Amino acid sequence: MGSNPEHLPRARRSPQTGNRPTPFVTALPSTYARHPSTLLAFVFGLLLAGCSVLFIAPYDATTDRLLTDLTVRTETVVVEADNDQLSVGEQEKFYAEAEGTVNAMKMRAGLYAKNEQEIAALDELAKRYRALHEHHASPRTSLTTGLRATLLDVQQIQVAKKRSSVFSSSLNKTSTSQ
Repeated sequence: MGSNPEHLPRARRSPQTGNRPTPFVTALPSTYARHPSTLLAFVFGLLLAGCSVLFIAPYDATTDRLLTDLTVRTETVVVEADNDQLSVGEQEKFYAEAEGTVNAMKMRAGLYAKNEQEIAALDELAKRYRALHEHHASPRTSLTTGLRATLLDVQQIQVAKKRSSVFSSSLNKTSTSQ
């Protein structure tokens, strides 16, 4: 009776290592240790399926259109100024329209949460237009380098928002269709 394990109570018996299946929880670490990309894919899948977090404000097509129109108008005026085809009246009209457009874009940007980066970039853009206007400077290529770089910064923010909205909308479509 002392050495026969069949006569011992079941709770005291040590587990047998025969062909019993490995418990799922025990199998996970060994599977991921052999294939780290499997763990990464699993975690990434959970993130995509479980949440849609916005780190920036949503894309606004109206602001994007206003920015595109402002960029085209600015580039056109720069070419006209470089070719001495821009009168003082046209220059004044351009600065007034540009500053008004930037102010309208700032108002729209203020309507959305998490839009601080765009508002800061628009503030910088307004300063650039105002500085050229106050110095009565003709918007020539040599004087508008900073202005054009700031326009590019705001455009990059819009592109990031557009990509984010496309990504978010594709996530929403897949989660609502299931």
